[in-house]
Formats: sequence, structure tokens, C-alpha cells
Amino acid sequence: MANDTNIKSRFFGPNAGNTQITAASDTNLAAEQDPADGADLTLTDLATGANITLINNSMNVTNYTGAAAAAAALPAATQGDVCVYVQSVDTTGGTNTLTFNAAGTDVWATGSVIESRAAAEVTFDISTAGETQLVYTPANAATNLFTTGSMIAFICYETGTWTIASRMGGAADATTGAFAFAA
Repeated sequence: MANDTNIKSRFFGPNAGNTQITAASDTNLAAEQDPADGADLTLTDLATGANITLINNSMNVTNYTGAAAAAAALPAATQGDVCVYVQSVDTTGGTNTLTFNAAGTDVWATGSVIESRAAAEVTFDISTAGETQLVYTPANAATNLFTTGSMIAFICYETGTWTIASRMGGAADATTGAFAFAA
């Protein structure tokens, strides 16, 4: 998958038939209609600050640590766009939040799911209609689920609505850090 530009396969891997999901694949009809398939993404190294502006159709590599609060502004959601946030360092610097904000009247797709932690166990938060923020609160520890290499992809299938896919660190001791959708 080193040269694979299919955003779904970066997060979900091969489909049930163990074939790569691409727009050219006849094993998955939905992929033929998927505007995010084959998205050409650039790589952008963004410095963390109080306000981060994410770049559309890019993998936005950011070094948020939790030492200070940060707000990441998404571009306007236009059908076919993909915006990926990539966590470049461990979030062990504090407990200040990282808030992703949809632009203008854009919203998260109702029913979007994000992995989280509560009481040192896996849990999930599910978006409801009209929500426009995704807030992450780390623990000041090396046990956060959102850590080096974690990614959140914001994929626009319908103008004005971002669908969210994520891939977290996955270590067995990743028992802290909480994500929550908000209005």
C-alpha cells in the first residue's frame, strides 16, 4: 500500500474479498461511486499553535502535545474533498484540549463514530445531527489512544457534511484520552 492513494484503504485495508478497495475494483460497487477514492493528497507539516488551519486534500502532520489548547479549523466541506489530521508526536505534554471545528455551516455526518477511552476501557462517541466540533482531551501520560501516527480523516461525500474515519495508536496500554462530538 506504499503507493496507494485510496483514502478508505488507508484506514480500513482490503475489503472482505481481500482485494484492495479502489475506484477501479469491480469487487465493491460503492467504491465506484466514492469521490474520495483515488484522492491525491499532499503532505503538509503544520506547526501547532492556538489556531491550526488544516489544508484540504492534504495529510496535515501536526505536533500537538496537550501542553496548550489548540483549535484545528477544517476547510469548507466540498464533495470529493479529503482532509487528514496526522498526529506526529506523543500527546504526553498536558491535558489541554484539541478541538476540530467544521467551517461555517458544515457539520459532521450524523452517526459518525470516534474511538475514545473512559475508565481505562474502550468506548465510542457517536455524532448527532448538527454537531460541528470534535474535542480531544488527553491525559498527561504516555497512555493516550491518540498518539504518534494516529490519524483522523475528514471525508466529504456530500457538500456541507464531513464523514470521519480514524486510526488510533492501538497499543495495549493506550487506556487514556477522550474524544467527544459537540455542537
